Amino acid sequence: MNTFKKLGLGLLLAPMLLLNSACVDELLTEEPTIFVAPETFFNDFQDAEIALIGAYSSLQSGGAFDLTGVPIHWNMKGIDELNTPGWAGGGRRELHLSQITPSLEPIERIWREHYKGINTANGVVDRISAMDADKISPESAQVLIGEARFIRSMYYFSLVKTYENVPLIKNEVLSLENLDIPQATPQEVYDFVIEDLKFAASVLPEGQGGGRATKGAAQSLLGKVYLQMTGAPLNQSDKFALAAAEFKDVIDSKVYRLLDNYGDVFIYTNDNNDEIVFTIGFEGPGLGEGSTVGSYMGPNGSQQNGGGWGTEYISHDLADSYEEGDVRFEQNVARINVNNDDGAIIGKAAWRPWKWQKPKPNNFLYDSPFDFQYLRYADVLLSYAEALSGANNGPTPEALDAINQVRARARGGDGSVVPNFEMMSQSDFMFALQQERRRELCFEGHRKDDLIRMGIYEETVRAIDEPQWSNSGNPGVNFQPFHVRWPIPQRELDLNPSLVQNPGY
Repeated sequence: MNTFKKLGLGLLLAPMLLLNSACVDELLTEEPTIFVAPETFFNDFQDAEIALIGAYSSLQSGGAFDLTGVPIHWNMKGIDELNTPGWAGGGRRELHLSQITPSLEPIERIWREHYKGINTANGVVDRISAMDADKISPESAQVLIGEARFIRSMYYFSLVKTYENVPLIKNEVLSLENLDIPQATPQEVYDFVIEDLKFAASVLPEGQGGGRATKGAAQSLLGKVYLQMTGAPLNQSDKFALAAAEFKDVIDSKVYRLLDNYGDVFIYTNDNNDEIVFTIGFEGPGLGEGSTVGSYMGPNGSQQNGGGWGTEYISHDLADSYEEGDVRFEQNVARINVNNDDGAIIGKAAWRPWKWQKPKPNNFLYDSPFDFQYLRYADVLLSYAEALSGANNGPTPEALDAINQVRARARGGDGSVVPNFEMMSQSDFMFALQQERRRELCFEGHRKDDLIRMGIYEETVRAIDEPQWSNSGNPGVNFQPFHVRWPIPQRELDLNPSLVQNPGY
């Protein structure tokens, strides 16, 4: 079980939660059940760890890394992964149709929740750093600070990919004064993320952390940061080799492995299995710690029978991309109505995305116990293959081996299907790789970042031509090149005159 699933805190370290001006109204009306001043709270290791738990808990926010946050709204909308029906609310239809405006609700909410999480992590870093050795051992302090800096890096990496030009706040905000903070350059944000992750990797322990950040998690995320820097807006090809080195260290550590059965990775009773590098933990139902994972997406039919919300359909192009016999197809594509017991295949227009398959019956609703897999070993292997190919101007035997390990599991033991890739040109390999990532990692919040990094975002969106029955329309009709980033939320611009809107909006 996740170390941080079970502690629901009624504790509010109020100054640690003060952040940018977008959250002022919310914070001024919040009524904590317990008030503890930070200057009287950080007295020993237990106090420091409780504060760190608050930083981990922030990751569960609906604007952070749950499926109501950045994984779906940024990374799955308006691309070739989901079809969003016309009745979908909450800004999902607009994002799907590339009708992106600075006042759209998810764009404002995700910015706000990210900076709340950053300030919580900043508070943990600053205040544990200030604790004397008679309150906490220097070794313990370094580990807790490393975990908080890992969390902070998650938020800033997400922000710089999504909004590109964002304020870089490095310390806890304790006052509502002087919050007119200008934007940093993407390079400055990436440099800060790299600094945090290098520190985390140097102090955190190895091993499967059970929901806590580890050396392997920090190195895996650092590799992904370097890899993303090879694409827009930085286009730094020298980062391929740096990414490959980080991924190789994770692989060589032998801490993680591919599970024999693809579906076992996503079972809610199999949290933090050997394939998981870092997961965002949830616990439900009825505990105040549940997620929408497994409820947001699922087959036709009632949620109690294992169905989904009904506001997402699977891209037909994604479904068609699976090779005959690929075991991931049945795990990721729902072709049934769970209210029927005969298991009959329904019409393709009603196929839904699937991955986290619920028991039948269940009482999870929107309060499920499924964790969200933020980093897993299959992603490490595929990212390593990409980094090696980029560093060597074409695939190497090691790159082919990494991608073929993932494909071997997709056979499900049938050697006649999903054959190994053989040596090919760099362009052919990159096409094969992005398709393999699409099939393996769908609905885990990677696809749009992949398309942008590989330089094929615009051409992919403009080529989408899905049936209209289960679809509010195709995003290519309204797509503009500046959609490579989201706008700065209008509310932030109104409150902070130092901010400048991203070009095009």
